[in-house]
Amino acid sequence: MGLGLLVAGTAFAQTRPVPPVVSRKPVPARPVASDTCSSGDLELRFGRIDPGAGNRYVPLTFTNISGAPCVLSGHPGVALLDADGAALAVTVRHVDGPGAVATLKTGGSARSVLHWTVVEPGCVSPAGLRATPPDGGTGVTLPLPEGRVCGGVDVTPIG
Repeated sequence: MGLGLLVAGTAFAQTRPVPPVVSRKPVPARPVASDTCSSGDLELRFGRIDPGAGNRYVPLTFTNISGAPCVLSGHPGVALLDADGAALAVTVRHVDGPGAVATLKTGGSARSVLHWTVVEPGCVSPAGLRATPPDGGTGVTLPLPEGRVCGGVDVTPIG
């Protein structure tokens, strides 16, 4: 019996601590959203139009479809187009709004809100709208969800 204790005590006394296993694989750098979103990084779409008392409000949503974070800030470019794709002579006003710097992770979205009326003088019937990110780019043409635009278009900053 004493021998069993002695063996157990001896085995325990000879055990040395095992150093922790340290991985030597490099840790990938975390993506930094320092690059502005380009047209190719984004999917643009209109949200549900909100009509009321001759006014139209529609969100223009920018969704990051790239594999890395990117940044949007400021007012998007907006142009109304005729059926041939030529820009119509319509005033586009950059207005104040809840805009901020929007850092978009992959799949993340930010929006700008467009506003116009359908009852003022100077109406046009655009076939589409060309939208570009705030820092420019080729942009995307979308069919306009409303057939009549009067008095120009107000555009809020992306936020």
